[in-house]
Amino acid sequence: MQGPEGEPGEGDRDARAARWLGFEPVGEERLVALEQRLGRPLPPSLRSFLQTTDGWRHAGNFVYLLAGAERIDWCGDPHDLGSIWLESLGEDADEEEIREAGLWGRSLQLAVESDMVDVLLDPDDVDERGEWAVYTYASWRGAPPERHASFRHFMEDMYEEFLRMSADRPGFANDTTRSLDAGVERAREDALSGAHEAAAEVLAEALACGRPRAGRLLAQIQVLSGAGDGSEAGASLRDPYVARETMPLSCAEHVRSGRGDDTRFLGRYPEEDRATVAGVLERIREGTFAYEASGVFGEAVVAARELARQARPEAAWRTLAAAAPSWLPVATDHIAPVGLLADSVLGPVLTAERGCALLATPRAGAEAPMALRSTPAVGELAPDADGLGWLAGPESLRRGFRLLLVEGVDPAELHRRIGSGGPVLPALRGWDAEFRHRPRGTETWEDRVVVRTGSAGTGWSFAHAAAGRDARTARFVSPAVAASHGTRALTLVAESAPDHRDGRPETFHFSLAEDGRLVHSLTVHDDEVTSTGEAPRLLGPGGLSFGTDPGGAADGAAFDLRRALDAIADAFGVSVSEEAVLHGHLDAFETVSWLREPREGESWLYITVGRAGD
Repeated sequence: MQGPEGEPGEGDRDARAARWLGFEPVGEERLVALEQRLGRPLPPSLRSFLQTTDGWRHAGNFVYLLAGAERIDWCGDPHDLGSIWLESLGEDADEEEIREAGLWGRSLQLAVESDMVDVLLDPDDVDERGEWAVYTYASWRGAPPERHASFRHFMEDMYEEFLRMSADRPGFANDTTRSLDAGVERAREDALSGAHEAAAEVLAEALACGRPRAGRLLAQIQVLSGAGDGSEAGASLRDPYVARETMPLSCAEHVRSGRGDDTRFLGRYPEEDRATVAGVLERIREGTFAYEASGVFGEAVVAARELARQARPEAAWRTLAAAAPSWLPVATDHIAPVGLLADSVLGPVLTAERGCALLATPRAGAEAPMALRSTPAVGELAPDADGLGWLAGPESLRRGFRLLLVEGVDPAELHRRIGSGGPVLPALRGWDAEFRHRPRGTETWEDRVVVRTGSAGTGWSFAHAAAGRDARTARFVSPAVAASHGTRALTLVAESAPDHRDGRPETFHFSLAEDGRLVHSLTVHDDEVTSTGEAPRLLGPGGLSFGTDPGGAADGAAFDLRRALDAIADAFGVSVSEEAVLHGHLDAFETVSWLREPREGESWLYITVGRAGD
């Protein structure tokens, strides 16, 4: 215990010897007199406190003396802080901000000696039990007053502050810290056994009191459950947990934030680590960062990454989940493979729901608590079976879509069949493919697009782009023709409609090609249907034209996009993962133009958009 000047005062020495920071209790007669002087009954927890001690030394680290019965009084705002605070809010202050500015003028002041800290008991903020909220304010914090639900909550928070700010003091320990540390160790064991929610509660309490191990353990639970980023930017890579887990997470968070100032970020690490960190930053930006683990789990990570790269996130997750019991930590307080979230391909697969499932799996040889042993094994999920119907949903139709499906070839082969000659772009999000990597340097008549690729069910591959177009133009060329040499290929194109009218695009196109030859095509625009060739029998008697008008012609008004997509999926046995396309990171490339070069006598229109004055 120290006084305002940092040295123990005489009262502090006496309190230390007596192991008591309080004073004599206040009798009922003095309490009644205090309430009469204030003109109001005291809130219950403050009244009970005074019945125990007439004031208190060292409420936290910045309040050296709390007032007793004789010194509790209305603050009166002697420094006109309310006016200063109100002025700083400006003319746009709302009713709550104005009420807050009156805090000093209406509240009781409890701080007698402090490091410029007000402890204000607000009679206008009262709960159903009659407790007044306590607000603490220190101008040097540069923040609004901090609210505590009652005087009791204030004192508990101050004790936590005392423990938190004393945690780094050599030799600091007491019964509370020893109990908290024992709880942290039990929580670590519980977390490894799958009881992560109970562990998180214990760790949160210990962290509030500054226990050093609690933060790292809790961060791992939070990041996998979607409640934090788990990073520890600046810690030494000599710690294997930092090198493998949190440094990549910190790099991924830095890249995701878009701050771009690598020099400042790298400067937080020891000089000998910066080259390694810079390399991880570069791989994350390039989409090539691969998380590594040892043993059986490490082998599962490699297999799962390949499945995710093929747009099979469910299969990738099942592979990880099946190996989770074999996972092993690299340090004492390592309880989960959180670095997976930084993996360029696997990161999006490990959703918050799956992260919680992984946390609920006993790991590192731990046994599940009795209450959890009847829980079904993690990873017993249905196989990928999304079909194509989801493409008719609003998230897909917002921008329209282009989808090429090719039978009997690996997704990597598509780059050779319809690529423009550019490089493969690894691990792109849909947004990256559509906007960041737009084709440049093309002819004005060209219509190249960046597509992302993956597996489309047994024996099929797909290339997808969230950029539909009007396929009615005479110069439209179905890429299925070029992609189908030696096999079959399908092209599906939906041009987005301004209002997604009843789930219908402005224009929908379907074409089938076999061995470099267009076999069938169908285009629907409003109520107009045009087609060439004979529809495959697999699609049924009417093909994708689900109705006819009274004269026997195809009726576009009867066309249902979702029904058509389901029919294509069933007929050809294809399925594209909605999760992978909408949220995954997939390999991508730029295609050849989907429009042929204009022939002699043909013309085309292009529009240049600019700002006035350019």
